[in-house]
Amino acid sequence: MRSMPSLNPLSAMVIGAAALCSLPAKAAWPDDVSLRSLGDAPGGVQAARDAYGTVVRQLGVAIANPSMGAAETVGLSGFDVQLVTSVAFLDARSDKASDPAPWARVHTEGEASRTMWLPGVNVRKGLPLGLEVGGRFSYVGFSRQTVVGGYGRWGLVEGYREWPDIVVQLGYSAYIGNDELDVGVMDASGSIGYSVPFGRKVGLNEGTFSPFVGGGLYKVQGTPRLSAADQQSLGVRAVSGFQGSDSYADGYAPAAAHVGYRLQSGPFQVQMSGAWAPNALPMLNTAVGYVY
Repeated sequence: MRSMPSLNPLSAMVIGAAALCSLPAKAAWPDDVSLRSLGDAPGGVQAARDAYGTVVRQLGVAIANPSMGAAETVGLSGFDVQLVTSVAFLDARSDKASDPAPWARVHTEGEASRTMWLPGVNVRKGLPLGLEVGGRFSYVGFSRQTVVGGYGRWGLVEGYREWPDIVVQLGYSAYIGNDELDVGVMDASGSIGYSVPFGRKVGLNEGTFSPFVGGGLYKVQGTPRLSAADQQSLGVRAVSGFQGSDSYADGYAPAAAHVGYRLQSGPFQVQMSGAWAPNALPMLNTAVGYVY
């Protein structure tokens, strides 16, 4: 409990960055997405349309709620606070100057970072019947954008030595603060894992190693914040992975697999996980935190 004040500096940095993101700015930050820049790149409308689809799909996967709770919930009275850093590996490089990569096409300088860095805070609270709710707030590095998400998790099987733990998760995240693009993503996933105790006095003063593996589905929706004339000239439009939506389009509901582990000693925990959506991008997530 006494170490909780150490959260303040990073929390202040994230909140301060979010405050800066809300300020008006005449020039884009290095990693702001600029749809109008699609018109400056070679290849015409079709190339712009293809790049837009890749950016929306990869951005949706990048901002989705990561699987960072091992394959178990925190319990009825449990509360978990984590400092999380996610890194998404973007399609941002091309060998041909005449054919820029998708992410390079949506940056004002024609150059984009190969990775998207998302530091933030993740919290979880236990509920009855093996349920828990959580929330996430992240800053999109070197941009004026932030990510806000929420999710629910349900422990179908957990705490049995004879059986692995099984948890399912459903959530939604939104990309906030961009003048030209709104993106949201629903995540639905499941994880299976097992907790192995270790330490000098197992059962009394022990730690646990909890590997987990799983998979899920992302449903991404993107909406340009441009006039109808600009959307037509750039070849962009609202797209959605939800089949009941008027803007439904193929390719915006990528599947993904994830694998990771948690090391916990008392209330302190360290976690790492990786995720890969074959039709989008790979992700790496790390976290440190306390669970009560």
